Amino acid sequence: MRGGGETRSYLVDDRTTSTADVTIKAGEPVVESTNYAAGLRKTAGPVIATDVFIGIANSESTETSALNGTVEVITLLESTVLRGKASTAANVDTAAELLAYLNNNVYFDYSGLTTSLYTIDENDTDDPNLAALRIIAGSGDAAATLDVIVHMNATEHAPLVGQTMD
Repeated sequence: MRGGGETRSYLVDDRTTSTADVTIKAGEPVVESTNYAAGLRKTAGPVIATDVFIGIANSESTETSALNGTVEVITLLESTVLRGKASTAANVDTAAELLAYLNNNVYFDYSGLTTSLYTIDENDTDDPNLAALRIIAGSGDAAATLDVIVHMNATEHAPLVGQTMD
């Protein structure tokens, strides 16, 4: 993460009430969930005007099955750049291949609770009114990393003046 905002502490609902199976781990995307922070535990997110993407967890959350806890989150700014592995490395492991994916709007891909691995799903290009991540750069080599920026209407800084968000 480059250009992140301040690190803030957010409440995390207990795992019985929230139905979360595990704690939020450092490095995981964190979203708002009914007055609490929660891990973005889904594929195809964040979604503009649906998810409120707070930032990236800086520590493991402290909630238990019975008690609420907290998580430290590095918040997003309009200039924040996130770096992650591509879901399919072979798609972007040369500069020529990478070029086809630049400026596409995409989502995170979540591999599930057993690995808690998030990648940037360059295969899942979508409507720029929905997919909140935009590929702006990449390594173009065997490392297959992608740099993305986050659409502000998918964050807690959403500039929603004059817009209807139902």
